[in-house]
Amino acid sequence: MANLQPNIDTIKSGNLVGADLSGMDLRSYKFRKANLKGANLSHCNIVEVDFWGANLQGATLDNANARLASMQGADLSGSMCVEVNFWGVNFKIANMSGAVLHNSTIAQADLPGAICDAANFSSSNMFGVDLRLASLKECNFGKVDLSGSRLDSANFTKSNFRNSELINATARGVDFSYCDFNSANLEDANLRGANLSHADFTSSNLRDASFLDSIMKNTVMPDGTINDQSIRTWSN
Repeated sequence: MANLQPNIDTIKSGNLVGADLSGMDLRSYKFRKANLKGANLSHCNIVEVDFWGANLQGATLDNANARLASMQGADLSGSMCVEVNFWGVNFKIANMSGAVLHNSTIAQADLPGAICDAANFSSSNMFGVDLRLASLKECNFGKVDLSGSRLDSANFTKSNFRNSELINATARGVDFSYCDFNSANLEDANLRGANLSHADFTSSNLRDASFLDSIMKNTVMPDGTINDQSIRTWSN
């Protein structure tokens, strides 16, 4: 039997473990440090709502409108966020490990220092996102648009970037070791000093991409050759 939606006093209390808030307009509420573990916020209107430090572990936000919300330091680990509007959201130092963010809009969002290991961002729009210093190991970025993104010093070890767009992305000092870039588009990307050991760029577009001071070891290039030497640019 589904849980009944909580009353106003319960919402204001911030103690909302497992609460059913689906479909509600919550723009007038603040959820700073609220406990929303396992809560259902699907189809909610949470535009510009403050979730600073909130516990959203295992919560469901499918189809929610969270444009410009603040989720700084929030725990969204294991959450379901399919087709969510996260445009411009502040995720600084948030925990999004294991979260499912498939087909969501995360463009212009801020995630510096966020922990997103094993998260699924597949088919999402992440244009202009800030992922500097974030931990994104073993993530799925398949068919994701990361064009114009800032990725400096982030850790993407063993992540999937198949058929993704990283046009004009800045990825200086990034750890891309063991990443799969099969058929990805990295035109004009800046990968200076990036760790590309065991990365696979088979059939990818590396036109005008910068590899100055990058680390290459058993790196598969677009034509299938193996490269162990640092290069400035790739031309085929």
